[in-house]
Amino acid sequence: MRRVSDLLRTPTGRRLTLVAGPWDAREVGSVVLVDEMRELATAAPGALAILSRHAMRSCDVLDALRLAGRGGLAGIVLPGPSGTTPETVELARRERVALLAGASDHSLSDTVLGLSAAVRADPGLLLRRTREAIDGLGAMEGAGEDDILRAASASVGVAYVVADLADPAANATVIRVGGRPDGYVCWEGEDPAAAIVAQVVATTLGRVRAAAREAEAARERALLALLGAKDTRTAARRARHEGVPVDGWHVAVFLRDPGGGAAPGAADPVLREARGTAAALPSGLGLRDEWLHDDGHRDDGHHDGRLHDEGLGDAGLGDAAELSAPPLVTRWQDGVLVLLTADERTTLVGTGVPHVPRAASWPSIAGAGVGTCQAGPDGLRRTASQARAAAARAAAGEVVRFDRLGVHALLAELSGSDSALVAARDMLAPLEHLGVLSAQAVPTLKAYLDSWGSRTRAAELLSLHPNAVAHRIRRIAEALDADLSDPQTRFALQLACHVVLDHDCLPETTTTISSS
Repeated sequence: MRRVSDLLRTPTGRRLTLVAGPWDAREVGSVVLVDEMRELATAAPGALAILSRHAMRSCDVLDALRLAGRGGLAGIVLPGPSGTTPETVELARRERVALLAGASDHSLSDTVLGLSAAVRADPGLLLRRTREAIDGLGAMEGAGEDDILRAASASVGVAYVVADLADPAANATVIRVGGRPDGYVCWEGEDPAAAIVAQVVATTLGRVRAAAREAEAARERALLALLGAKDTRTAARRARHEGVPVDGWHVAVFLRDPGGGAAPGAADPVLREARGTAAALPSGLGLRDEWLHDDGHRDDGHHDGRLHDEGLGDAGLGDAAELSAPPLVTRWQDGVLVLLTADERTTLVGTGVPHVPRAASWPSIAGAGVGTCQAGPDGLRRTASQARAAAARAAAGEVVRFDRLGVHALLAELSGSDSALVAARDMLAPLEHLGVLSAQAVPTLKAYLDSWGSRTRAAELLSLHPNAVAHRIRRIAEALDADLSDPQTRFALQLACHVVLDHDCLPETTTTISSS
């Protein structure tokens, strides 16, 4: 461990002059610059304090020695050459504080940096600082990333930060999760202790991130199991065990992705960006009505809003939503589900909604749907189903709220139901056997039934001659063995056509079609 006598032999120390006091009474643990005398009173024991001229204006040498002695400092360095008196010599001896004078041609910053480097290079101090920092990190079991970085920075005396990419001009060590790089711990300076501790910090953060991601994956699996469970009570119990907030009030946002997501093992940009956006949501969400560019309502029940640069708005969350848990984001069916939960219903009812990334940045997003506020495990399932059903009716980049669908809510609910889709496809499956007409059979039947059986109106919608419509409808009725004059039959077939076409595919196929 270095003492003042050792520092005086270094290149920077040779510019200093011992004026009074013992030069080896205390070990030097750090070097600090004091610009105000209150900083001298709070300096760590063993510090070598370098006083600025501003500090000396508010305190004389004797007062500075008394403060240094009470704090157990190793020494103080006065700015520029300094004389001495018998009283000063006696006080420095009694307080066991080395009194040094600096060179007039040497800046304070150069003195601080030079002496600090000499102190840090001491092997004994290096080992002690490193050991204390590592011991401190080992005692932080369960702490978050920010707490770990703050503790490590305070123990070593450097500012550690985490970055996705390392600055070539900065010191950095890689964080690994599952053997793969996952960011960098960065710091400035050439402190050997900082470099050693940075490796421990990176390893600790890697373990924290791995544990957090495993816990998140377990929550996602439990959520998906709850969404598809027949036994809601058992699935809800498992979800609670994994940390899914099933008992609060829920609002679901569904981002439809007709591409079906990335291949197994490949990057999934839609899911990654949704998770990044959800993770950035504060617990107290400042929500604003203007987050939705609202041009009114279309007469088909859609909300004519667009995802724009600020986010997704007017979809059911209050002006100051306090989420009871971080949003859950997961792949679900044909898109990405974002689940927002609060303890109080009043928190989630009102105007405004948290930021959801704009669709323009996601070319594969077909649209977004938002469910209504629902409570408990069954409510969680219901709002997720509503959000998916609403998204099925959204055009590219469009936001559709389930509670603004009006009479179309029933169709949206059915469109989001797998059982309804299966029933509708089974009902229309015989149309697959109509040869070249099969591709246009469902749109033709829908147009005919939507026109109250008017061949003329249906022909206008389909850009066909009325006789062509009549010919098609006759063959369709024969294939279905259906009496189109019966009201219940017409209603069931019309509903089936809407359900199937809302999913943009033919019965029993994945062929994309457009309804006329």
